[in-house]
Amino acid sequence: MSEAMVTVLISAGATVAVSTVTLIVNAYIERFKSKIEIQQNMIKSKRENLSDVYMKLINIINLYPSSSPNDILNYVENPPNYSMEYFDAVLSNISCQVDDYKNQLNNESIGHELKYHIETQISNREYAKKQIIENRDKYFVAKDKYKSFCESDKVTFELYAGQEVRNRLVQFEIVINNVFISGRFAGEDGDPVNNIIHVSRRNLIDSMRFDLGI
Repeated sequence: MSEAMVTVLISAGATVAVSTVTLIVNAYIERFKSKIEIQQNMIKSKRENLSDVYMKLINIINLYPSSSPNDILNYVENPPNYSMEYFDAVLSNISCQVDDYKNQLNNESIGHELKYHIETQISNREYAKKQIIENRDKYFVAKDKYKSFCESDKVTFELYAGQEVRNRLVQFEIVINNVFISGRFAGEDGDPVNNIIHVSRRNLIDSMRFDLGI
């Protein structure tokens, strides 16, 4: 075989090899670009479907009061115990205590120090009643709105929400149940570090923001 023929064959082989490598590289690049595009579309779809749902959920969980009647009554002497959403029973009990204290004030022989103590007890209970009524109204508004959310948006939430968000929502539900059903103390309303409702709500909101890449 002549030297020229060998050179031609080598050149042809090299060209085929380069073409093959180029095709493989291009195919890999296209596959990589397609994968990136699919991921971007999934993220875009997720954001489009979840943004409104998350915003609605955030608005609802912010409606829940950050304390329970037991927290409100924590500084009242001999308070009634709250549980099982029995707001009205607690309010009725407080009213009876107030009436009893007022009857004690009618005693003409009551001393000045005891009179001051009774007036303080009445004042504390009247203030607690106002706080509990507000607490009750906020709780039931939030509860009704969350129920509506579960009926209308929970399917979208379960379909697109990240696992961390779903876990945090379950934790928030448990905290709300512990506080307003079981009667557990939530902690000081003004203490965002130790108040369990504040902490659980904040963790849930942060997880939603992270899930959307915000």
